[in-house]
Amino acid sequence: MRNFIRGFVAIWYLLGWISHVYLGLANPQIYAVFGKTALIPGYADLWQNFVMPRITFFCFLLAAFEIVVGLLLINKGKWVKYGLILSLAFNLFLVQMGLGAADAKGWESFLMNRAANLVFIAIQIPLLWGTDEKTLSEVIRNRFTARKAS
Repeated sequence: MRNFIRGFVAIWYLLGWISHVYLGLANPQIYAVFGKTALIPGYADLWQNFVMPRITFFCFLLAAFEIVVGLLLINKGKWVKYGLILSLAFNLFLVQMGLGAADAKGWESFLMNRAANLVFIAIQIPLLWGTDEKTLSEVIRNRFTARKAS
């Protein structure tokens, strides 16, 4: 189960960057709403005045971050832990920022803006304990080799 969750999270990052590059180039204004759902006072102004004028750059930066996190997660040993820490920090940031449902109120706002990231955090936290002595490709290769042998 550990490797399944690690693989799921890694694939999320290793494929997710594509959408940010595409949106950053084709439809950067789609990101404008994210500044409106933040919990930290003043963040909306920072988002609109600093991030949005440079959103394509930040989309490419986010894409690079996602590739790095994904590659760390498919690695082994301490590199997996580094990837998990980066992923958890990023998801905590997204909980603060929200997912862009600016018109939602109360529980609906919580569910639409923050719940998904809290679930994503919850499934990753147990991965901080234990070790990952093999890369995910080694785990997959060993699984198929074991099935062929039996």
